[in-house]
Amino acid sequence: MGTSRTRHHSSFGSVTRLPSGRFRARYTGPDGLRRTAPATFETKTAAQDWLAGVRTDLVRHQWSAPERGDVRLKTYLADWLDSATHLRPSTLHSYRGVADRWLLSPHGGVDLGEVALSAISPDLVRRWYAGLTRDTHAAAMERARSRSRTSASEAARAWARERGKPVKSTGRLPVQVVESWRRAGRPLPPDDAAVPDDAGRVIAVHAYRLLRAVLNTATRDGVIVSNPCRLPGAGSFTAAERRPASADEVAGLVGAMPPRYQAAVLVAAWSGLRPGELFALRRRDASADGTVVHVDRTMVELPGKGVGFGPPKSRAGRRTVHLPLGVARVLVQHLEVFVAKDRDALVFTTEAGRPVDKSRRSALMRRARVVVDREDLTWHHLRHTGMTLAAATGAPLAQLQRRLGHSTVRASLIYQHASDDADRLLAERLDALASASDGVLLPFARPESA
Repeated sequence: MGTSRTRHHSSFGSVTRLPSGRFRARYTGPDGLRRTAPATFETKTAAQDWLAGVRTDLVRHQWSAPERGDVRLKTYLADWLDSATHLRPSTLHSYRGVADRWLLSPHGGVDLGEVALSAISPDLVRRWYAGLTRDTHAAAMERARSRSRTSASEAARAWARERGKPVKSTGRLPVQVVESWRRAGRPLPPDDAAVPDDAGRVIAVHAYRLLRAVLNTATRDGVIVSNPCRLPGAGSFTAAERRPASADEVAGLVGAMPPRYQAAVLVAAWSGLRPGELFALRRRDASADGTVVHVDRTMVELPGKGVGFGPPKSRAGRRTVHLPLGVARVLVQHLEVFVAKDRDALVFTTEAGRPVDKSRRSALMRRARVVVDREDLTWHHLRHTGMTLAAATGAPLAQLQRRLGHSTVRASLIYQHASDDADRLLAERLDALASASDGVLLPFARPESA
């Protein structure tokens, strides 16, 4: 003899008493599909309370189809990356690397990639991130140890410092110091030498930001109710301040560079162009007198695809930059000697006429910076030099942001158009600053009649 079921209807959903004596709750979603609560309830009131919660989510537009959240993070992330057409190719490549190496690998006992989106909780994210920071720090430590084992100069420098010998933190070591270190048996520094406590944190931050961005999309799409990435400070990192090259150091770099790259150093230091923008310049992008360069593209490098060119980092990156007269003269001389007459010819190339990729220009900088005893210098430091020199003229912040191609909430097409004349005046003030240095800043830019 069967046991009958009792069904109770309300303004939203229904509650049915099952043969077991427990209660089942069901409702119709906004998509027209009939859904059942994931579990039965001991009392009718408990079932009705659950329905009331679902009804509240619907009214507040916080409801999402439960089955949508069953997709695993690695599946949703793959789709997210495939559909991220708004991202630059280099950014997308970086995201894929971070995802494969850090986001989708187990950390802290949590294999986040295998977890369904609806099951990712703030506590799970917290445990994953704690394990991630430990693992990225350990990886950074190992890289530092590997470098210390293979770098004789750093080992000798650390050995000399331990004995109170006066050696500089960068640059070449005195021959006698290196010889003394060799006679001492070539001792290596401790494994944890020169490894900061926050080593590897920037990688963890990038992985957390990617996870947060993906789950933000899932939230907007209604796949999950809210983003579980709520760790205070987990998505931020204060990088060590990048010290710009001084005017004397810029002059030293110019002298240490091969002739075909001397103008590149000067333009970088006095314009604030990003390295990719600098080495993407064509003859057509420079005015006949060298006083103006137009930036509308940047160099793009992806593994296995070689060097290409794409739009600047942001819309604000498309800009016109005026150069001081001394730098302009050097640029004109460079165009005459090293650049083909074709309007699309690259301004800065290798001896074979090919684009100067990251590897090539980094090698050039490594050799040149030894002369100025700044082992930390990169091409990007010269961009900061450009900002520092421009700021020294008293230019307002908005004008500096325009010159450097920074995006701001205040930027607009009208403002950008109106700023061209102001940027020309800024270049004139830079030229006055260079002239006042009596040739120290631009030793290679003096007129031939001087």
